[in-house]
Amino acid sequence: MQTMLKSIESTLQNEGVKKTEILYVAVSGGADSVALLHLLNHLGYTCHVLHLNHLLRGDESEKDQQFVETLAHTLQLPITTQQTDVSALASSHSISIEMAGRKARHERFRSLPTGPIALGHHADDQVETFLLRLMRGAGRSGLSGMQPLQIINGLTLVRPLLHLHKEQLTEWLKQHELTWREDASNANPAFQRNQLRHQILPLLKNELNPNLVETLLRTMNVFRDEDVWLDQTTMKYEATNIATAPPFLQRRWIRHWLYEQQIPELSFDVCEQIIEALNQPDGSRRCDIDHQYQIEIAYGIPRLVERKVAPTSPSWTLEEATGIGWRKDHGKGPGILPATASISSDKLAQRTLHVRPIQPGDRFQPLGMKGHRKLQDILVDQKIPATQRPFIPVVCCDDEIIWVPGYCIASDWRVLAPQASALHLTLFQRAET
Repeated sequence: MQTMLKSIESTLQNEGVKKTEILYVAVSGGADSVALLHLLNHLGYTCHVLHLNHLLRGDESEKDQQFVETLAHTLQLPITTQQTDVSALASSHSISIEMAGRKARHERFRSLPTGPIALGHHADDQVETFLLRLMRGAGRSGLSGMQPLQIINGLTLVRPLLHLHKEQLTEWLKQHELTWREDASNANPAFQRNQLRHQILPLLKNELNPNLVETLLRTMNVFRDEDVWLDQTTMKYEATNIATAPPFLQRRWIRHWLYEQQIPELSFDVCEQIIEALNQPDGSRRCDIDHQYQIEIAYGIPRLVERKVAPTSPSWTLEEATGIGWRKDHGKGPGILPATASISSDKLAQRTLHVRPIQPGDRFQPLGMKGHRKLQDILVDQKIPATQRPFIPVVCCDDEIIWVPGYCIASDWRVLAPQASALHLTLFQRAET
């Protein structure tokens, strides 16, 4: 027991977890998380129990919650519980039950005050995850396994049991006459992980390598060490310059970037589509991630967009002031507001101006140019992503575009002399109410 306790404490100390700070402990009621809670409490950490009832097993789920509540009360520890219909969540997002459970847990974790969250993953989980990812075609990063400390979108997750086996944990619980809850679904062969755990791994150990688990753990450690260096190199890139990285770093960066945005799984084919789009210097392309998200790559810069949420058309406020001479536009790019410009009052006469989004077929005569150009071509030259172009404002007189705010005015509408009468324009995007 002392060796086990010492190794757990050493892991937490190495990851900077202090006994004086609140350590949230995720407890399902199963042997792994129950052992984790008892061990941490025995070591003197300031534990706060977390339990999420997934409502997947009817009365059994209720009994799991009651068990964890009783356990926390017995240990005189604070507890936070929540019930989430994970099955409904999976259905509404078209994702697996496992993925929906992870999503629900992370959403619950994020609602807590800041603090590390301890999880009960152990060495056998590591090996199962390695083989599952290997069969799905994961790269070095995926095969390096779970980390003792992981920060995801502000969540700090710690895994103090990764060096221990399931058998060691259950044996320790039995020796100390401590009880836990058995989840019948863990024996259901319909789940891929259970097939691996109860059928494939025993076969591999019996027929090929009795020390398979230890062998794979060593391999994962090698991958993990190499992965640290690769991560450090990859994270030097950002969305604005990832297109300049070698393809193997692009793959790693994309997966890390999506993982930070709560998209932990990405197929090889989709990843390759994204890389192909990243390496196209012109135009914009979209790649489907899942039913909810797409990645838009415009001129080598990726952006995550929600598929179901259609952007609303913005509204604008145009201010007009009479004067002389001209005020230059800032020239930062079409649609960047607020923007200012001056047009000829004589040219306007008694007509009025109006603002609208650009429309297909719009043409414009930029200042200093004799002929007209398609506004579409101008926006392509300015590297405006295709999805943003419909929301670029233009100022018109009757049917003529006289100003593309942030870019320039039309050549025929220029103020001809410093003392000539002018109408000074300022365009703002109207604040939402």
